[in-house]
Amino acid sequence: MPEWQKEILRRLAPLKLAATREAEIAEEVALHLEDRYRELLTAGKTEQEARRMALAEISEGDFLARNLKRLEQEAPRDVAPLGGGRREFWGGLAQDVRYGVRMLRKSPGFAAVAILTLALGIGANTAIFSVVNAVLVRPLPYPDPERLVWFWEVQPNLPRAPFSAGDFLDFQAQSQSFE
Repeated sequence: MPEWQKEILRRLAPLKLAATREAEIAEEVALHLEDRYRELLTAGKTEQEARRMALAEISEGDFLARNLKRLEQEAPRDVAPLGGGRREFWGGLAQDVRYGVRMLRKSPGFAAVAILTLALGIGANTAIFSVVNAVLVRPLPYPDPERLVWFWEVQPNLPRAPFSAGDFLDFQAQSQSFE
């Protein structure tokens, strides 16, 4: 795997950017180059060809320095006001998602723990909601569930004993108050 940072920092030197901004740009461009390098390797290029082709994309006419200089001069230095609109929201969200995916790809161990934690949390919430919904929220599948009653027998050694089948049939035959 090629070391992209040194090459990018060498190309950014003429711009005389602040060290933090230069590091941010170098990291972003390095991630882009690494993605492109892997794509080229997957497409069947050799390591040397893939490295050369990936660097060529930012090398043409010193593309990196020219465009970054223009962007740095045009970029507003203040924080943008809130409430830009739907297009800005979705554009910003897409950019945040791409950045998050790149950061998770950088540290696969952390990504695995984060995904596992999310899966367990979502699964636990789903299970608890299913139980609460079935027991407390959804009505019983009987007509007039408030009219249901529970019967049991009282015996000397058992405070609540269930009816035997014979007792139930006798009670059902003799009852006038229950359905």
